[in-house]
Amino acid sequence: ISAEKKLVRKLAHSYLSMGRNGRPVRSANDTVVVHFGLGLIQMDLDEKKKVLRMSMWSRYKWTDEYMRWNPSNYEGVLRVRMEAHQIWIPDIMLYNTADPNENMREVMATIDYNGTVTWVPHQIFKSSCSIDVTNFPFDKQSCHMWFGSWTFTSDEVDVELAFRKGIDLSTFQSDYKESSEWEIMDTRAEKLILPSLNETPNYAVLTFQLDMKRKLVFSSYILTLPCVFLACLTLVVFWLPPDRPDRTTLAMSIFASFLVLLLILVEAAPPTASSVPVLGVYYCFNMVIIMIAVFLSSLVVNLCRDGEERPPVPKWLKVLTINGLSRIFFMRNDLLSDEQYDAVVEQSHHYRVSVNRSRETTHSNGFKYDITPSNCFEPSTTSNGRHFDQKSRRDAWRQLDEDQSQASHILVDQLHHMWSSLTQIAQSLNSQQEAYVKDVARQWRDVALVLDRTFFLLYVILIIVSLVTLF
Repeated sequence: ISAEKKLVRKLAHSYLSMGRNGRPVRSANDTVVVHFGLGLIQMDLDEKKKVLRMSMWSRYKWTDEYMRWNPSNYEGVLRVRMEAHQIWIPDIMLYNTADPNENMREVMATIDYNGTVTWVPHQIFKSSCSIDVTNFPFDKQSCHMWFGSWTFTSDEVDVELAFRKGIDLSTFQSDYKESSEWEIMDTRAEKLILPSLNETPNYAVLTFQLDMKRKLVFSSYILTLPCVFLACLTLVVFWLPPDRPDRTTLAMSIFASFLVLLLILVEAAPPTASSVPVLGVYYCFNMVIIMIAVFLSSLVVNLCRDGEERPPVPKWLKVLTINGLSRIFFMRNDLLSDEQYDAVVEQSHHYRVSVNRSRETTHSNGFKYDITPSNCFEPSTTSNGRHFDQKSRRDAWRQLDEDQSQASHILVDQLHHMWSSLTQIAQSLNSQQEAYVKDVARQWRDVALVLDRTFFLLYVILIIVSLVTLF
């Protein structure tokens, strides 16, 4: 049998006779110092369950006073390996665990001749982690893990950091697998002394902090870029001419697209009552301003299409839009001038006066013609007072027919002359009415153009401010 086997059997038999329970110290006042560290292999953050799952190499190192020997007595053997269940193991556990049944691979412990024990098992830890989704999907998360002895105080078993930052990412670099969604920014660790219930003695706890940020590849393509593109596409609603009613349909389609993106965000973002993602607020904000854009676009289309049925533009609205906003937006060349605007108002006044006068003339002046001679049916008498004879009667009736024929020709000529005058008046009034209606419609069209440009610029400002706030 080899010297190594003899040594291992002797150490195992010694521990079996003494028992595994109890700290491996000669004096009860001595403290066992355990150096503890972690080596990250793979990590995964379940945001909905708020659980950080990590596959790690756990490094334990302490001194066992019952595991010392003289190498010269065993052919120079400096180090042996023994099963972990054969020796004393510190009860260091994860305090904020999300799974009490921690998985651990059975590995052997390495023991040096001076009693130094090194144990590096592979473990899977599941720790609870608070999630802040305010900046989702550009968020950064910090997860903490607390390790310490479950039963021993700091005077009995003290824990120290095996690595400066607690979590080693370099030693196990060949085993480390990067997360597809998260990027580790920094790792920190510190030692804390927690008081017990009766304040004495205290407990030593190692706090590990893992800072990480979400990778932007997936989130930017799926959630962010479509949102920005749709917000910019909304500008087309105000860029279309005001006489196009389909601009309202375009706004409603964009609104429905934002609603679909909002549903995707709800599925992707972890549910939490403490915070709301800024991207979700941005979605809702865009849906609100698109809804407002639908109302404003409908207002502009209504002003532009129904201007012929409206009275002239009020003076205050003309001062606000034509004289004020159009100068700020450099739109004066596309609108009516002040002289044309005043001419439209004056033409409207003359048109109304002419219509009223024509109505009064038509009702007050009636054309009455007496086409029957006053004496055509009265019998004529001679100077002697006798009646005409039959021949004289025939001559009288012939004269009466000639007078009636002449009166009819005169009446027809007068009616033709009156019809021509009325036709000319009607044509003049119709032309004035058409010009008036066109000018009034042009006024409201100019107002609609100025309001549309105003709404467009306001929407651009809102889009820029919201994007700056988001990013």
